[in-house]
Amino acid sequence: MSNLVGIGRPAGAARPEATHRMRNAPQDPAPQDSAPSGPTPSGPSHVTRTDLVAGFDRIGLRPGQVALVHSAMRPFGHVEGGAETVVDALLDVLGPRGTLVVPTFTFAHEATTAAGDRLLIDPANDPSEMGTISETVRRRPDARRTAAFRHSFAAIGRRAEPIASVDHGLAPFDLRSAFGVMLALDAQVVLLGVTYARSTSHHFAEWLSEVPYRHAVVREVRLRQPDGSIIETTMGDYQPRPSPDGSYYGSRATDFNRLGLMLERTGAVSVTPIGNAIVRRFAMRSLIELAVAEAERDHNIFRTPEGQKAHITGLPDGVFVFSHEIRDAAGRPETHFWNVVNPRAVAGFRDDWRVVVPDVPAADPAP
Repeated sequence: MSNLVGIGRPAGAARPEATHRMRNAPQDPAPQDSAPSGPTPSGPSHVTRTDLVAGFDRIGLRPGQVALVHSAMRPFGHVEGGAETVVDALLDVLGPRGTLVVPTFTFAHEATTAAGDRLLIDPANDPSEMGTISETVRRRPDARRTAAFRHSFAAIGRRAEPIASVDHGLAPFDLRSAFGVMLALDAQVVLLGVTYARSTSHHFAEWLSEVPYRHAVVREVRLRQPDGSIIETTMGDYQPRPSPDGSYYGSRATDFNRLGLMLERTGAVSVTPIGNAIVRRFAMRSLIELAVAEAERDHNIFRTPEGQKAHITGLPDGVFVFSHEIRDAAGRPETHFWNVVNPRAVAGFRDDWRVVVPDVPAADPAP
């Protein structure tokens, strides 16, 4: 496993040969002292706007591109100027003809639906639940936001209008949705300190692969319009089908790292550290092409092997850090999951967080 201290790995560059499966599942973390050395063993790294611009250039972000960015702030360490600096650096690299897109998902809407109320969707005011960087983009005056039950996006730049003005009645991963527009625009997916577990483009790939364990759902909602008026309408959603035992996914769980590792092995992913965060970039088209081809052979390519719900596929770069258990806005338990150089350089690191040094499978696990 590469520690990636001070180096970058462009798409197609050689990477260490992986020889094992992940050594420690999340509930059995590696000892803290097994973590690789990082920028500052006793505290967070210091990241500037210049560092960010240089890092985004190393992974292949270029002026004029559309970039869909999934992110977390803590993995970087200390960023001078906070999330505003990260957003500014992304816009610096993309330039005036580029477009920055972030997920601004609202899981609280699911809780309201479960309570039986006719939900009010308020795109101008519903906060993003996808982290500080996402919320920072949403709050910018020039940002445009899609109207969606759960999977909304905020966009800034040249292509913001066609991305944000899609029909809100469509399922979120329909080819005519914001995802379809981004695919047509050859969007680049960027993961800042997070793994493929946060890549919603994998759900888009599930939709296009017509996996049998998910289905479209129609939601009846109220929608606040830009002029403040409220209309009654419907919105599409995409949810797991309940398994025979009534649970989501049955004896499997989602493991998007599995397909992500396969994508890395094709040479389609650029990887570099920025501060303490492991950062990746790949073309959405590359993911979709691989996913659809693999799903023809095994639609479970997006999920864990049978009976291994706790399994997470290891990746060659950095280590995994799992936060303590929290609850999302729908009241469901979850943990934050980051990919970093040095776990103790994560901003606000806590001793009860779990650190996993991943072993990477030599080949894709059997279905």
